[in-house]
Amino acid sequence: MMINKYIKIYHKRNIRLAFICATFCFLPLFVVSLFYDVIPGDILVSFVPYILAAVCTGAASLLTVRFRKMIHKQEQLYGVQFQDTNVVHLETVLYLSNDWLIWAGSCAVYKAHIKSMETTLRHGRVGSSNEVVINTVDHKQYRIWCLSASNVKILKKWRNA
Repeated sequence: MMINKYIKIYHKRNIRLAFICATFCFLPLFVVSLFYDVIPGDILVSFVPYILAAVCTGAASLLTVRFRKMIHKQEQLYGVQFQDTNVVHLETVLYLSNDWLIWAGSCAVYKAHIKSMETTLRHGRVGSSNEVVINTVDHKQYRIWCLSASNVKILKKWRNA
């Protein structure tokens, strides 16, 4: 199924991110436990970040239930099938097909289901990114983030086409 493809992309991204973060926490703990034997079994304590990463990844995977329900509801509402025809990969988990805006694993919105789309440039300590707020026909609101202003233009052009 097409939905599973995007759920796999979502899981792959989350697992990779969790593993990287856990490794950054693990390394100093492990090195210190090798040099300073403060408590018995302190080497085992250094592996705790991987356990926490697995728990966080598992919790994040619960969002895929909402993702599936969201797609099925729109399929029934508009009598369409979820397809990624001519899909374009815009950013990490952001995809745009002929009829669907797909934020892999989190939300997918059918083009006709979008009532309005507003964008705001947000500045932070790490840099700037664009917040895209999607208002749907059923009065729900979804936020996605685009790092590139050119991707925001692509989204607007797709919406207005």
